[in-house]
Amino acid sequence: MPEYLLSRIPLGISKGLRNIKTLCNELGNPQKSFESIHIAGTNGKGGTALYLAGILQAHGVITGLFTSPHLVSVRERFRINGKIISQRELDSILLQIEHAAKTANIEPSYFETLTIAAFIWFKKNKVQAAVLEAGLGGRLDSTKIANGNIAAITSISLEHTELLGNTEEKILKEKLGILKKGATLILGNLPKKLLAKCPWHIRAKKIKPELQVKNFGKIHIKNAELAWAIAKEFLGTKFSKIIARTALKNAIWHGRMQVVKNYILDGAHNPAAAKILAKCLKEKNIPPLPCIFASLKDKDTFGVLKALKPHISVCYPVQMENPRARSPKEICEICKKLKIKVMPFSNKIQKPILITGSLYLVGKVISELSGKYHELREFRSLRNFPNEGKLV
Repeated sequence: MPEYLLSRIPLGISKGLRNIKTLCNELGNPQKSFESIHIAGTNGKGGTALYLAGILQAHGVITGLFTSPHLVSVRERFRINGKIISQRELDSILLQIEHAAKTANIEPSYFETLTIAAFIWFKKNKVQAAVLEAGLGGRLDSTKIANGNIAAITSISLEHTELLGNTEEKILKEKLGILKKGATLILGNLPKKLLAKCPWHIRAKKIKPELQVKNFGKIHIKNAELAWAIAKEFLGTKFSKIIARTALKNAIWHGRMQVVKNYILDGAHNPAAAKILAKCLKEKNIPPLPCIFASLKDKDTFGVLKALKPHISVCYPVQMENPRARSPKEICEICKKLKIKVMPFSNKIQKPILITGSLYLVGKVISELSGKYHELREFRSLRNFPNEGKLV
């Protein structure tokens, strides 16, 4: 039912839990059939969630994973033991949701629809643990209604300030809203000034020898350490260091500091993420690279490019198929202010190439490269499908 899902996009983002609660009740409250673990934060949520799901699966736990946004197909958001939902299964579930929404006389948003779809699929397949990446914030996030005694916050920085607040403290308060009463909070990469604002919590610790994942950069090691801490808390005495290390070593979070032949792919879409990418490029002693860049109008494009400036030899602005996309002309003007060399996009750009500025751009590139590179093979059978529309 892609038409129904497409019809959800113009609705924007719901600012409450009424729709999701009503839908879940109409559909038999599938979110009560499994234990959930919530991952909230500004950056690093998806990678932490993927690493955690891999560890739990390796320990024999039937594990569901719900993430956002997707790179190529909406089906990527739903995984059980690493396997992506089939189009047939998703279409069947969306039909159930459409009927339930009509019966309840509500219009669920795109994200609400996908959230309840994940719950239904997980229940149907007898998932034992569901790793849920919060969408936006936490206090009013659709995933919040799932059962769970563990929540984690990866990082906090300024983003979506019109919805979450204009200070890190206010944003943290919104993210902390994902916590259930009595739940264990596990923290990742938070500055000391914010730690005092958190209730009782566990901090992810450095692990020696250092963990290994297929994404480059120490930030992904920190995300892996957070996933390790969460898994240890969830599994208790069943946790195995050997199993966890092996699972992480084989894990790859696509489109985030990922090297595919002569391409470096990273969806750094805000200044905090761009600073992390810049730091990781510096760690690997990678010289300035030609950069294919795209951005959305509601993002701090100046801040992103400023952070990446030392690592860009020449910028090639492109425009995405998105109503919120910045035009190449706008990006050129920002580059000129920052004294970054700019050239029109060409198919003859010298490699290696840095591709960044938006996950939507990275997803488009991955779709085009998937038929050529083995490490992107899981995207070959996926059909392109849009992400969320405008924020309202």
